[in-house]
Amino acid sequence: MTDISFNAAKLPVIATFEKTCRAFLKALGPLALLILLAIGVFLAGVVAMAIPLGGLAFALQKGLGLDPGSLPFGLAMAPLALVFIGVLIAVGLRFAIAQYKVAEASTEGWNLKFMDVLRDPKPSLVSYFLLTLVVGIFTLLGMILFIVPGIMIALALCTAPMAMIFEGKDVGGALQRSRDLTRDNRWRLLGLFILSGLLFFPASLLTSLPLESDPDVVLSPFTGFLYLLNLLVSFASSIFTVVLMVTVYRELRALKDGRGEVLNL
Repeated sequence: MTDISFNAAKLPVIATFEKTCRAFLKALGPLALLILLAIGVFLAGVVAMAIPLGGLAFALQKGLGLDPGSLPFGLAMAPLALVFIGVLIAVGLRFAIAQYKVAEASTEGWNLKFMDVLRDPKPSLVSYFLLTLVVGIFTLLGMILFIVPGIMIALALCTAPMAMIFEGKDVGGALQRSRDLTRDNRWRLLGLFILSGLLFFPASLLTSLPLESDPDVVLSPFTGFLYLLNLLVSFASSIFTVVLMVTVYRELRALKDGRGEVLNL
């Protein structure tokens, strides 16, 4: 298999994969710390919100005598529960955006502080949420109609989040920008994503098969080690995916706009 092309608009699959691997090694530490911070914040938020939720539920049940399965109980709990869910979604979106920024900065050797990235109001969480929702709906509809159209839609829109984060595009502009960037390279992107998936697939398979072969497997030091190893593989795979998407975006932007472009963080 060769990746030599005389067309400057074609994405070099092997070269992009190699760049992603090098960028992954640079970004692994910062992104791992960011994800651990996100997990800590998420758990702290769950505990903090569980206290008022539990207190309200206790007051409604014991103080007012409402049945937990009744409609009045559900209506009374709904506003606080919706606030709780909204806060968790907002935190998740902000950390998701921060991952791309930290991956970009780590690859370039820039010094970014986590709190500065998390405080950055751009892009707005509402816009980013709407973008991910639209991309998910279009991809799902494509999958329902037929698998190949769904895959092509996903490939066409895969750089939309980066276009919004790094270029300040709105929802419509990010979708159109992604379509423009990925045009004529979507089959190459599919090959790149398959190649990247194979990087962690053997390790994931080897660590999960012994656990899935026996659903009643007894927890032992060996199974505990496999669970931990499988978790680490999944952890590294998720970080690699973030780095891959940033690298793909950078390469496609360089092909379309020229290598003199500088991303705005």
